[in-house]
Amino acid sequence: MPLHLLSLVDTEDFGSDTIRIGDLNNDGAPELLFIQSFRPTREISCLTAADIHGNIIWQKGNKSKKNCDTYADLPVQIYDWDNDGLNEVLWIEQADYLDFEAHSYNPSGKVLLLDTKDEVRHDKERYVERAAAYGKHATMHVLEGSTGKEKYSFPIPAPADDSFLFANLTGESRKEDLIVKDRYWNMWGISHNGEVLWHWNGSTGHYPAVGDLDGDGKDEVFTGFALVDHDGRELWRTDNNYSHADATYIAAAGGETRLFFGNHGLHCHNVAGKELWYHPIGEAQHVLAACFRPDLGPIQIAVIVRGQIEKDTKQSRFDADDLYYGVYRGPSVLYLYSWDGSEIWRRQQPPGSWGASARIINWTGNAAQRNILVTWRGIRPAAVYDGYGNVVDETGTDLKGISTCYGMCADIYGDSRDEIILFDRNGYAVYANSSSLPVPSLYNYTVYAGT
Repeated sequence: MPLHLLSLVDTEDFGSDTIRIGDLNNDGAPELLFIQSFRPTREISCLTAADIHGNIIWQKGNKSKKNCDTYADLPVQIYDWDNDGLNEVLWIEQADYLDFEAHSYNPSGKVLLLDTKDEVRHDKERYVERAAAYGKHATMHVLEGSTGKEKYSFPIPAPADDSFLFANLTGESRKEDLIVKDRYWNMWGISHNGEVLWHWNGSTGHYPAVGDLDGDGKDEVFTGFALVDHDGRELWRTDNNYSHADATYIAAAGGETRLFFGNHGLHCHNVAGKELWYHPIGEAQHVLAACFRPDLGPIQIAVIVRGQIEKDTKQSRFDADDLYYGVYRGPSVLYLYSWDGSEIWRRQQPPGSWGASARIINWTGNAAQRNILVTWRGIRPAAVYDGYGNVVDETGTDLKGISTCYGMCADIYGDSRDEIILFDRNGYAVYANSSSLPVPSLYNYTVYAGT
């Protein structure tokens, strides 16, 4: 299919490998929100709102190319929080870390006991994920989407400075409450007015999934190894073996809801917590459920698995492009499974693709079928796969230093098809499917309109 580069923007010093997409200036089209942070501590340092052509709408904080990459999901969202028809930007400011450890990425590195975050904030060989003691609380800030001006803020529990999501915990007509969490160990339910409704301790995973699974008008929270009710009551838990879920997804087909998650394989549970099937395929980092092959039923499950790690660099079977910090990390593999767990196909990604990501994309405008966008493909550009495992499109390679790491997609122009957005510290690129959409023939339509 024809693929067209719509926009290629040098972001200079406000770029980032973390963005959010949403209508910020109330023009009905999505804008981009670039999020910079101190990598070791995950503290938000700058927010920049821009349109797809690179025009800055507003900026909050101190921009710096040194703070454009991160190893974690960051606590920033775009949402109509006030339900007034206009989007806000919500972001979490960390509490003070009074007593904490700084860990090293190097397995042989030492754990450091430090007095302040300033000592580790700019040391990218270290990372800090929680504290033994905190000062006061974390803060949820609510900004006006069009200007970045703060509307108000409210306190949330001190450790809750990781990603967050919107949920309906109180039975209202929309998702107007919050699920907040620390990196891996604790999760809280917060009402729209800032009240802490409950606290749950367990393996939270990177990013839970929410949905009304029992039909009571309130959302349950699925963390992978557990299902938590809207009131914080644990409905079931399985043994996580001191691990966490890398990806979670809730999907329904044929009147049945199933819960999928990735962790050292792909797991499928029913709502009661019974494991229906499991494939030990490796570190399943992204799990997606959609109709990729209508001939095989309404739902299939796509999963991207990080490649195997080999420390014996002398005898490695991998390519030189797979060498990271003296360790070979093999290429990722994309799988597609049926609803009942049968493997449909698998596609190994090119060398250098360890850590590849996958997203559902509506590339063709077909309401009944989706494609799979795979980014961070090493020596190859981002690719769009169809349900048969074929690459139907690849983005370009002349992107002026922009990598194809965690790309995103959104229908920017309202033509029913998603565009591809690739971004990193250097800038961003927007690609569109430029093939013609089918249109009906105009008959009985001349100089004089017929019927």
